[in-house]
Amino acid sequence: MKVGPPLYFVVKDFNYSSASVDTNQICSISQCNSNSLLNEISRQSLSPETSYIAKPAASWLDDFLIWMSPEAFGCCRKFVNGSYCPPDDQPPCCQLDQVSGSCMTSKTCSNCTTCFLHSDLDNGRPSTTQFRDKLPWFLDALPSSDCSKGGKGAYSTSLDLSGYESGIIQASAFRTYHTPLNKQSDYVNSMRAARDFSSKMSRDLQMKIFPYSVFYIFFEQYLSVWKTAIMNICVCLGTIFVVCFIVTSSLWASAIILTVLAMIVLDMMGVMAILGIQLNAISVVNLVMSIGIAVEFCVHITHAFMIGTGDKETRARQALSTMGASVFSGITLTKLVGVIVLRFAKSEVFVVYYFQMYLALVIIGFLHGLIFLPVLLSLCGPPTKWAKPKEQSQPPSASSERT
Repeated sequence: MKVGPPLYFVVKDFNYSSASVDTNQICSISQCNSNSLLNEISRQSLSPETSYIAKPAASWLDDFLIWMSPEAFGCCRKFVNGSYCPPDDQPPCCQLDQVSGSCMTSKTCSNCTTCFLHSDLDNGRPSTTQFRDKLPWFLDALPSSDCSKGGKGAYSTSLDLSGYESGIIQASAFRTYHTPLNKQSDYVNSMRAARDFSSKMSRDLQMKIFPYSVFYIFFEQYLSVWKTAIMNICVCLGTIFVVCFIVTSSLWASAIILTVLAMIVLDMMGVMAILGIQLNAISVVNLVMSIGIAVEFCVHITHAFMIGTGDKETRARQALSTMGASVFSGITLTKLVGVIVLRFAKSEVFVVYYFQMYLALVIIGFLHGLIFLPVLLSLCGPPTKWAKPKEQSQPPSASSERT
């Protein structure tokens, strides 16, 4: 079976004491709960197209419980003095033949006995003390033909034993594999499926469970990138609206600037879709920054329109004639020259996320600021700041009539 990246389901604060039900809520051997974590992972692996789980998880807990079982005679054994006795095919229970390389059985371990009898266990489960004492033996036991359940190597890094003497294992991992992942959407969907499954199991079992894979740190941003982008864009637009209102003292003018900026952002997203630029952390930052840059294309024209005299069309012409050249030469051309240099960058990141996006911003900002905005102001622009002088006609005085 083809598999993808390894997937670890990590259980925090696993209570292995005999009074706790955590063991049966995790394991998948006999007497374990049918809806245990490992049983549910096995069920999820039956529908890999939606769960993105390729196979059942390797369980140190299952192997440990089997390793301790009296039926596994070659596994958990002890010498007469109570120390760990390895299987018969491992030193010192056998002597290595230097010629053939085989291990010759010796009498060193002839007096070894199983760690526990059936009567020593509580319904097949170890007590808290038995679990605590034999777990280090299991993690240090080498697997062999006589006992394949040894935990050394396979589970050496699966547990955090810091303070486990208190009856709590702070963190333990159960390894499985994702299905083969080929596209970015596969990576994102597999991470989302694993997190949804972990959240469900955490609720059902009342335990802290979370998934981990090596690629999660790189694709985690895509789970909430749209929410982050919309929130930041809205905050930025709202802040600019407040500042424009303070500066212009006109809700009308501030609303027009806000509308044009929103259109520029939407057009930027459209250009991203056409050019195949993905929405990620870099492009979200560029979109937020583009709002601040696009203000320069709009606010000067709007301010010139508000301090002009005459009707709306006349003031729009005045705004273009007085501020249009400054916006074109001081903002458009300077940014255009600076952006074109990025076209020759050797890094594809600079070409895609900076040259293409900022070039699109300069062009879109120019079209909206110097073409669309004056037309919009001439149709529904705010009133001028200067009040029209009132003409007062006074009748001639008597002295002037005599003269």
